[in-house]
Amino acid sequence: MLVSTIASLLLGIEVAAYLTVPGIAMSSEGDALVIFDPEVGAIPNPNAHNRRIYPAIKDRKAFAFDVYTNDRGARVDGPGERSPARVDIVTLGDSFTWGYALQNPETYASTIGRELKASVSNLAMASYGTTQSLQILRRNRDLAPRLIVYGMIAHHFERNVMPCAPSYYPFCLDVSHVTPDEQGRLRIAPPWSNGVRRLQQQLAGDYYYNPVTWLTHGIDVIQGRIEYARATFDEADEATKDRAMAFLLREMERTAAEMGSQLLVVYLPTNYWGPPKGLARVIGNIRLLDLTESFARNKEAGGPNPYIVGDGHPSAAGNALIASEIAKYVRREGLLK
Repeated sequence: MLVSTIASLLLGIEVAAYLTVPGIAMSSEGDALVIFDPEVGAIPNPNAHNRRIYPAIKDRKAFAFDVYTNDRGARVDGPGERSPARVDIVTLGDSFTWGYALQNPETYASTIGRELKASVSNLAMASYGTTQSLQILRRNRDLAPRLIVYGMIAHHFERNVMPCAPSYYPFCLDVSHVTPDEQGRLRIAPPWSNGVRRLQQQLAGDYYYNPVTWLTHGIDVIQGRIEYARATFDEADEATKDRAMAFLLREMERTAAEMGSQLLVVYLPTNYWGPPKGLARVIGNIRLLDLTESFARNKEAGGPNPYIVGDGHPSAAGNALIASEIAKYVRREGLLK
């Protein structure tokens, strides 16, 4: 009976943690892309080089790109670069701003630096929302930029209140998130557990070589699946998402003012979609550059596809379009004077 019970438990772990977790069409070489942080959840690995390799699937071509970071974890062109003590512009956001699938010189953050002849620190990271962008900004106050550019997408409204960030696997990549305290006041809660370790071990796929690792990682994956199911089942309503976004934007505005910086929120359309209705309700007096019409005009004029085919992230042409629109706005409004 004991042997049968143990065998059933081990079989249950194999099924729940491994056999029913799909593989992903991506491989990684070099240093870890992110490291665990108990306050944020995942932060860019400083002084690192990571190469992401994606095979061709369906209508998406194969591609690969390199990610180099400096001592602050900001994306840079090559190895060994260090952050200056101060910069003109800090960019925040998710994979749209970080530059998914692109070499760093092709990202809009790097391009606006060249167009405006300004120094830029790109502190964005894939899967981030407004919550993590605010936390990263606070950690880099000493950069004292003249301008802070926060690249927002519609999904940030959901991400801000989700304890699990978007990831390749159906288990939780634990991150900070907005939640009410006992008095109903909003606060930023820390991640539930170390989702970075969980994801990296699953990606490495070497857990079968060590029975202890297989067991501990399997239990951790099951915990992560339970966390993910709980988070997705208890999805927040629109009013809660709007309230969280308003809270975070006000905090970002206050932080920028304390740093003596201008704040510019740039709405980046996904698949030409306009911003959620909640954005107009929460933006207040914060500067907003909505690029929905710019993308639509480019499409009507037969311009180059601003999205990666079969993916949805901005292409190199899309990043060039974003950079051009931001640079024109910054010049017109005199935000670097």
